[in-house]
Amino acid sequence: MSQYKALFLSESREYLRSIAEQVVALEQSPAERGAIDALFRGAHSLKGMAASMEYGDVVVVAHSMEDLMARVRDGALPFGAGVADLLLEGVDLIDALLKDVEEERPSSVPTDGYPARLAAYVPPPEKKAKKTDEAPEVSSPAAEPAPAVESAQAAESVPTPSAETERAKESAPELGGTVRVKTELLDHLINLTGELVTNKQRLLSIGRDLASPALNDAVSETSKLLRALHDEVMKVRLMPFEAISDRFQRSVRAVAKKSGKEIHFELTGREIGLDRGVLEQLVDPLNHILRNAVDHGIEDGEERERAGKPARGLVKLSVSRDRDRIHITVRDDGRGMEPQAMIDAAVRKGLITPEEGELLSPRQALMLSCIPGFSTAKEVTDISGRGVGMDAVNAAIAKLGGTLGIESEPGQGTVITLKLPLTIAIIHALLVQCGPIKTAIPVNAVQRTVELSRRQIETVGKRQMFQLDDESIPLLSLNRVLGLPLGRFPDGILPLFVTEAKGRRVGMVVDRLLGQHELFVKRLGRPLDGVTGLAGGATLGDGEIVTILDISELL
Repeated sequence: MSQYKALFLSESREYLRSIAEQVVALEQSPAERGAIDALFRGAHSLKGMAASMEYGDVVVVAHSMEDLMARVRDGALPFGAGVADLLLEGVDLIDALLKDVEEERPSSVPTDGYPARLAAYVPPPEKKAKKTDEAPEVSSPAAEPAPAVESAQAAESVPTPSAETERAKESAPELGGTVRVKTELLDHLINLTGELVTNKQRLLSIGRDLASPALNDAVSETSKLLRALHDEVMKVRLMPFEAISDRFQRSVRAVAKKSGKEIHFELTGREIGLDRGVLEQLVDPLNHILRNAVDHGIEDGEERERAGKPARGLVKLSVSRDRDRIHITVRDDGRGMEPQAMIDAAVRKGLITPEEGELLSPRQALMLSCIPGFSTAKEVTDISGRGVGMDAVNAAIAKLGGTLGIESEPGQGTVITLKLPLTIAIIHALLVQCGPIKTAIPVNAVQRTVELSRRQIETVGKRQMFQLDDESIPLLSLNRVLGLPLGRFPDGILPLFVTEAKGRRVGMVVDRLLGQHELFVKRLGRPLDGVTGLAGGATLGDGEIVTILDISELL
């Protein structure tokens, strides 16, 4: 059966994700009959698949979950927090068992006590009364048939493996002509496409040198076909956001339960596709933002009612796509953040001077939460209850070529928006010359390019600044940051690009701006992968190798 193991693991984890999502959804709407039936079918199908593969421990756990849901489905047991806890515990248990299967080792997770606890579970009296009031069709005598239901389910648990495979097919989702492809093959396709992009740049360079119209036309047409190929390959590599969404639902639920708060969690855009490489690195940052929203942003019930709000707080996670950019928004209706209080706290901690604080806009003040050392638990509680570890979140998003923005209104809530590239394999980058080297900055990190006259530069304290969009922007030299000789500008014109670091716009002066290029990003090997501020490397059309900078990390 080993040839089917990979397929079994993949499909089993899909069922686990679906079960976890259904459990959390049912807590919001316990009487939703469709969700109850779907949850039962999911546990039943998972049991059947494990039985056909002869993974006995998985069968035992899935069967006990199926029995519990049969009691709910047949009206013998109301669906409440206790049932949800037991089912989610089963999801974690099966996930651990699947890891043992994947690594071909004997089961290391004890399962003996779990089925017995599910079979003996009786909801607390007060919760049972509450559910009975809400769902009068569930009558008290309905608890008596439970043993018969369980025995019937037990009798059903030992069919032949062929019968259980058949049953799994009946309830499995329709594949609709899709096929499963190993991620290694997708990565290989991306690499080949990237190499073609590099070769296209080489052909463009040769075409310019030869001044051949026929060659230029052929290369132009090849570029269009290559762009279409790249777009199609990226579609294959995309994964729906729902591949990770169940973790966020459970995280919000766990924090709300621990803090004793009522939270209504909404998730929209779960069908939006993201590059697998981006998706995998979003889990920790988003988990952190959501946990902060529940634990610190949302007030407790009494405080909310005093403020004229409903006792139940709202946390909403939404995902949308705007051409080649993904927008992820976390919104809460909590206590919000006060910009001036953020500035005062940063000044007290010595992170900025009072003069710098006066120059900050409200938006920049909110981004102070992303400065390391600012977001201590005490300061966050005193100011707005927000920001612990936001520096790490901002750094992780910047590493993906994205940006983080914070908007807030005191007493009304906070909105955190992440803007991310659809892919991190092939990027558009701004090439710049710094001393003897060329380097590249992803255009996602570049807000604007500017040629600045020395007359436009003013000195504030020890810093050089210039005005842009009615905002004072500090100037830095990228040469100095990289440890290179400073450039000379005999004509008095300084080329620079405007970027953002820790929520503050900064002008980075370079020797020359060399224009935009499409680059295939390659990871740097040791020891360069440990150098701060290097996001990868790329080869230009003429064969020259350039490094790609992570400006946020570099600064």
